[in-house]
Amino acid sequence: MGAVEGLKLFQYRLYQLLNNLFRMMRRFFYCCILVLFAVPSFAQVSKPRSVTGPTLAPAPVMPSPIMPSPAMPADKVGTQSSWSFLSLQATRIETFLKEHPSYDGRGVIVMIFDTGVDPGVPGLLTTSEGHHKIIDVRDFSGTGDVPYEEAERSGDELRLGNRIVLKGLNSMSLKAWDGHYYYGALNEKRFQNGLGDLNFNGKNDDVFGVLIFQDQPRHWIAYVDSDGDHDLSDEHPVTDYHERYDTFAFHSNDTSGSGARHLNGAVNIYPDRKIASIYFDDGSHGTHVAGIASGYDIDNEKGFNGVAPGAEIVAIKFADNNAGGVTVSGSMQHAFEYAAALADTQSKPVVVNMSFGIGNELEGQSIMDKWLDSLLTATPNLSVCISAGNEGTGLSSIGLPGSAERVITSGAALPDDAARDLYNIYITHPVLFDFSSRGGELAKPDIVSPGTAVSTVPDYIGGDRYNGTSMSSPYTTGCVALLLSAMNQQFPDWKPNAYEIKRAMMLSATPFENLTPLDQGFGMIDIPNAYDLLVRWHRKGYTPVPVKIAAAIPSAIQNGTAAYFRAGNYPRDAEREMFTVQPEGQIGLTPHQKAVGMEAFDLVSDAPWMSPVESSIYRRGEGAMHVAVRYNPKLLQKPGLYSGRIWGFEKGRGIAGETRGHSESQFELVNSIAVPYTFSDQNDYHVALQGVDIAPSVVEREFFAIPPSTKSVTMTLSAPNSKGSVSVPIFDNDGKELSGFGIRRNASQRTNTLYLSGDQIKPGIWEVDLSRTMSSEDEGAMTLDLTVVAQPLDVSEVNAGIDRNANPKVDITISNPSDRTFSARPEAILSGYERTIDTLIASGDVFELPFNNRPGERGVVYKVSMPPEDYDLFTDITCMVVRPDSSAVFNSAFDYREKTVVVNFGESKKALPQTEPESDTSDSDSSDDPSYTLLIRGGLALPDHPHPWHLRIQEYRYLNENITLDSDPSTLDLSPFQSQELTMHSGKTAPDAPEGYRLFGNVVLEQTADDEIRIPITF
Repeated sequence: MGAVEGLKLFQYRLYQLLNNLFRMMRRFFYCCILVLFAVPSFAQVSKPRSVTGPTLAPAPVMPSPIMPSPAMPADKVGTQSSWSFLSLQATRIETFLKEHPSYDGRGVIVMIFDTGVDPGVPGLLTTSEGHHKIIDVRDFSGTGDVPYEEAERSGDELRLGNRIVLKGLNSMSLKAWDGHYYYGALNEKRFQNGLGDLNFNGKNDDVFGVLIFQDQPRHWIAYVDSDGDHDLSDEHPVTDYHERYDTFAFHSNDTSGSGARHLNGAVNIYPDRKIASIYFDDGSHGTHVAGIASGYDIDNEKGFNGVAPGAEIVAIKFADNNAGGVTVSGSMQHAFEYAAALADTQSKPVVVNMSFGIGNELEGQSIMDKWLDSLLTATPNLSVCISAGNEGTGLSSIGLPGSAERVITSGAALPDDAARDLYNIYITHPVLFDFSSRGGELAKPDIVSPGTAVSTVPDYIGGDRYNGTSMSSPYTTGCVALLLSAMNQQFPDWKPNAYEIKRAMMLSATPFENLTPLDQGFGMIDIPNAYDLLVRWHRKGYTPVPVKIAAAIPSAIQNGTAAYFRAGNYPRDAEREMFTVQPEGQIGLTPHQKAVGMEAFDLVSDAPWMSPVESSIYRRGEGAMHVAVRYNPKLLQKPGLYSGRIWGFEKGRGIAGETRGHSESQFELVNSIAVPYTFSDQNDYHVALQGVDIAPSVVEREFFAIPPSTKSVTMTLSAPNSKGSVSVPIFDNDGKELSGFGIRRNASQRTNTLYLSGDQIKPGIWEVDLSRTMSSEDEGAMTLDLTVVAQPLDVSEVNAGIDRNANPKVDITISNPSDRTFSARPEAILSGYERTIDTLIASGDVFELPFNNRPGERGVVYKVSMPPEDYDLFTDITCMVVRPDSSAVFNSAFDYREKTVVVNFGESKKALPQTEPESDTSDSDSSDDPSYTLLIRGGLALPDHPHPWHLRIQEYRYLNENITLDSDPSTLDLSPFQSQELTMHSGKTAPDAPEGYRLFGNVVLEQTADDEIRIPITF
């Protein structure tokens, strides 16, 4: 054993020892241990991918989201859950279950769509009634599919041709009734880009043989060689999981090297396809999610439960962790079709959790959004809960398919007791996590629920505390299960209705102070309130009617479910914003009643700056209603975000705005207006915000209209009189995170400057969010100053080429449109050669681009993009760079329609430029084989309805050494509104660009050592 392996073994055994001690003493001393040892770790998990296993969303640039704070007395924490590391009292579940112990989810099926769920971990073995917890497992990703073929048994051996593939058959308790035996193999190399070592023996080339046969007519049995020793004498038979809940465990026979770690699995056999599907969770994300939704006695701790411990689980694997944790073509569709069929055929109600999502390009318009809405309309008894995403704090960041109207979309909150016991943060009420995605064009999220928890994890995982909207969604799923369980037991004649459950949770939720509808939806779930509302509705014979809402969005060609004006271009004077409101019709009415029926609604605004043009609207028959909304410019002058609702109440019930509570609302119209600061000669392209007070856990949103001629933006943040931390993420015009900076707690320098130029400058309305990193309330507010300076420049007459001596040369004219002098030291840089590939994939879901490591190059950057409408054909897209042996140099996934891939070659110490703030970079590759393949694989939402899709790939090959072109004149001093011509040249010979490529570089205008403007050029 080498020194490295020995150290790893020592570290693992030390971890085991400490973990066992930790588990024994957890009940009495957990808080003390956390204070001493817990390291804040806010991995923002929203989807299974390379977040993770599952994909982790990008962490804030600076500072870290949670910082320990000075101690505050525990009685200052308002919420007191029995097990605060999965806080149930935050939504008053403990109160509810003390009054109704049997309403704990029993009689309900929870389906988990994820990376898989480990069927053998404590907490997921039984329900609260002692029944088996996980009643079925299915893999729609194909990750563990093992094709099999007939083999020949020869006594104790199984032969495939002339090769012995398995032995130990004489020890089997079962045999083939018809004498036919079949063999398949699960090769560990398939998982080299994921978990890799399935049995934890330190190798990644094991082959796990699978023997399949019928022990009686039409009944199939499998033996899995779970330790990879090609011997079945130490294995046991397993059959389709749902029959008798058979499991096995991948493991190593050498427990000293593996630490006795194992990976639990199950089998489903499909003889019509000659496939044995090996099911397991190789990402941990799904197992953690399942424990939150429905765990019982988690980690063998009595009373430590998930939200709905009485519910049963059906575990669906639809993500391929080997390819970055992405869904594959059709896997999401097939999973939902399976759920709908289960809901239609089972007497028990069904609720789905899908802690998954990717970025939205056309919000609410993706193929999966529309298909899922249509499926749920046709299956009204199927509830679906989806995570909102982890792209906050920016607006318009809800992921798909959480943007589907019919689903319940959950944001993530931090309960005060979990903050204390998991992160040593003392607050007196729950707060919203910064990373939780927000609405904008969409009236989402619907609600929020706790987004952090200790929960079940597979044996091979070291930590059991995760956070993200991936954690809030299963919490919401468990809440749905509680309400379904309660209503079914209380009212046996009650028919499950997904919209009724969703609506009750929304209208009974507790809103957070100082948060908008775009941040929190209707607020934190309150289970007793939701149950009381459902009971009241049932006793009155009332069932909420789904309502489709459409509002015109100026920034997009389609309608949204909310009115959202980002650029301050809201309707004024005689103009109005128009909503279309379409109730889907009362249930149980005859066609005649639907045709002649009358509905009337009172409209009430909850914000002074907006009002409905008419106080009441009417609808006859099944037609749509149109609601006109006026905005008051006098109340919308101060820059910032304005957001509120117009509530629609059934006419005649109480007095509008007085006696009627929000729980009586029939529909709501969300309106939001962002008023930006502007830049011009009048303010010298300079905006200064002085004395901005930021309270703990409050986001102060500011908007800045960046002019089209801007070539650089400088932001300076100052907190001279505060010792706390502040984080400032920056979002572009489309709501995507552009960059970010901040000041760390107790940093000696209380001023920080961010400089943006080149590709980072995307004109439009930027959102700049100032927030305290989450901290104890006794720290008080911070006072900040923020200065934003935009530098406009006009560039014209660019002529870059190669002169007669084969030397590079650039002529350029630069103009200063501002009324302040611009000075810089100019030069040009020739960096390499580039080309653009535009391609149409006519059919299928895969694109491959082979490329080589050429001599004289230090690396390559690929900027991959696709049109928004094509991106929305997919549920996921993975991007890999693989060697000839299929091992990955780069393995990630598209979060939006653009992806930047940076691949370093060889041992070059000179890093390639990060052309985007969220670029992913491979480690330098010193492989002897210089050939690679850029592999892009999309998970088509509806593969049975194929559609061509486009890719645009910009390839930048970087030379080992740049060529610098000196400028004449050597300094640039531009007076206001003046122009100057520059000539730049080099005495070095320019390299010859390969066929199909052209040389590229930048004109660089250096103002200081840290501030430079880059203007891309091609030769």
